[in-house]
Amino acid sequence: MPPRTPRKASTAPKTRAKTSATKAPATAPKMPEAGPETARRFDELAEAFVARGAKRSQMFGMPVLKAGGKVFAGTFGDAMNFKLAPDDLEEARKQTGVEPFEPVKGRAMKEWVLVPLTHAKRWADLAERAFSYVS
Repeated sequence: MPPRTPRKASTAPKTRAKTSATKAPATAPKMPEAGPETARRFDELAEAFVARGAKRSQMFGMPVLKAGGKVFAGTFGDAMNFKLAPDDLEEARKQTGVEPFEPVKGRAMKEWVLVPLTHAKRWADLAERAFSYVS
């Protein structure tokens, strides 16, 4: 076998592939605000969980509750969202009007459901399950 000859370095100018950094930044969608009834019910839930060690915070500019630094419940318009264990998630999704939580259309958050105000009677139970799941 003949010896290999070293390759010559290319003299062509290097070009960089276009990245998303060169695109115009996407504007964040405006998040829906909670109505007075949703805000009142959230505040009642928040008081109970804060007394047990949860913290009030913000996610996507909306009020949320955290346990151990992890969000477990929050508002989204006139609905609440909850982070649930797989069995609880499956059960919750069987309810009419309950849907996957998509703060940005087409990008559902795993383990999260969005529960409308029409199911507000279930919010306390779902918040309890979510709190237990993340704690």
